[in-house]
Amino acid sequence: MERMRGTDEAKGGLSLDQLVTLADLKSVRDELLAAIARTKGSSPDTAKKWLKSSEVRKLLNISPGKLLALRANRQLAFVRLGGVIYYDRDDIEAMIQKAKVPTLVGKA
Repeated sequence: MERMRGTDEAKGGLSLDQLVTLADLKSVRDELLAAIARTKGSSPDTAKKWLKSSEVRKLLNISPGKLLALRANRQLAFVRLGGVIYYDRDDIEAMIQKAKVPTLVGKA
């Protein structure tokens, strides 16, 4: 039995007399949740000011044709650099606010 324990420890594994406590599991959980929160906080989609066409289509859930129509009708400003079209996130939010329809509150 002693011989097996020594080989497991040499390989970096757990020996038979080692236990993982509840506190150990909670510590690992907290570290993982903190790492996930840091990853979400630094997500490029939420922090990017300039978005490509595919990102705008995904954000607004629209087709390429609809995005082309928004550009053609001058409803959404854009910048073309080389062959890539970029959209300002602030312009997208302003377009959404402009299209917002107010609700009638308190009227029956």
